[in-house]
Amino acid sequence: MKKLAYCLLGLLGISTLTSAADLMEVYNQALQSDPKFQSAYADYLATKENVAISRAGLLPSISGQANLKGVRGSAITEGSSSVTNSYQYQDYSITLNQPIFNFANWTKLKGASATAKQAQATYDAYAQDLMVRVSQAYFKVLEAEDNLRFTRAEKLATAKQLDQAKQRYKVGLDAITSVYDAQASYDVIVAQEIAAQNDLVNRREELREITGVFHENLASLKNQLPLVTPQPANAEAWVDTAKKQNFTLSAARFAVDAAKLNIKTNFAGHLPTLNATASYSENSQSKNNAFEGLRIDNSGSSVGLQLNVPLFTGGAVAAQTRQAQYGYQKSLADLENTYRNTLDLTRQAYNSINAYISKIKADKQAIISNESSLRSTEAAFKVGTRTIVDVLLAQKNLFYAQRSYASDQYQYINSILALKRAAGTLSPGDLQEINSWLKRDIAANNVRESARR
Repeated sequence: MKKLAYCLLGLLGISTLTSAADLMEVYNQALQSDPKFQSAYADYLATKENVAISRAGLLPSISGQANLKGVRGSAITEGSSSVTNSYQYQDYSITLNQPIFNFANWTKLKGASATAKQAQATYDAYAQDLMVRVSQAYFKVLEAEDNLRFTRAEKLATAKQLDQAKQRYKVGLDAITSVYDAQASYDVIVAQEIAAQNDLVNRREELREITGVFHENLASLKNQLPLVTPQPANAEAWVDTAKKQNFTLSAARFAVDAAKLNIKTNFAGHLPTLNATASYSENSQSKNNAFEGLRIDNSGSSVGLQLNVPLFTGGAVAAQTRQAQYGYQKSLADLENTYRNTLDLTRQAYNSINAYISKIKADKQAIISNESSLRSTEAAFKVGTRTIVDVLLAQKNLFYAQRSYASDQYQYINSILALKRAAGTLSPGDLQEINSWLKRDIAANNVRESARR
């Protein structure tokens, strides 16, 4: 996948300008601004040029040379007369060199081709990694916004309970300990609000690091999130796909191929090389003095073979060959590590999706149960059968369930992208599908903004 293809596919997701940026807008900004992705693209282009550089060692080379020399001098002859002499020398030559047998250059070309394929796979892996990083940073911002909103809502609810405790204490319906308990809970929530505000700022800065843009308002998730089990519904089927299509794994395989060819390239230092050569030259020499003028012109051509046989290199070739063999062993170990890690990440992502689907369903039920628990506890507190501590605990449990529900939705989405990233099938189309799960209506976002204030 080329950068242009990612850009064009990404641009399809740009929506008309509204009050909030959505996931595709943020992704397109990252395509243009993320330094890691830009660096990977430049590295891919630079590495690909090694193919042309290596191919040049198998193609003919032509060189030309020209020399022009002039000498002027004088001499004193018998009778004290002076004679001035001048010489001019001109030489032109052109030489053609064509490698006939050079094993090292052939293996260099094959190695450069393997390295270029490795760079292509690495770049494709970076392109998919960018989508995952953008999504994670985007939903971390939403999660931080939700956390701040829930914290402020809990703060308001706790302040209400604190006010009720004070009123009940004034009329003698409750002890001063209830006021202390409510005040302590309120003070804790104030500290949590400060931490939540700071966390939100940091999450927005993390997103700006990728996109180069500070986003004050992002589109949030719709109320109903589709919970879909991965298809095929079999972890090993996804593992098989990852073995074939994971770009990081493919890059590691090409690295092994390149390292193996590098052994042959270094061993070729022991082998002879054979070149065909052809040259043509012209030269002329002229001499002028007081008595005579002379000019001599010469031209000639030659065709031949040049055989170079390495006899002794001080052990350098043997050492370089051993070094290349160690590099090959390292690449095999790296491949095995990447292989195991890829399979592990694929299975983990698949299992995480199913786990988060179950957790989200459980979170929904937990919210319903905790709402009922809070209502009954508040009613019991009013008649004196429950304490303010019970109310505050039920209230805290409700907000915890709401936070868990929101967080698990974001983790579910990130797990979907992680699975497709591990399998090597992730594309901008997957981001577009997730983007359709977002709402960008101004009213909804204004509610979110008022919650922040």
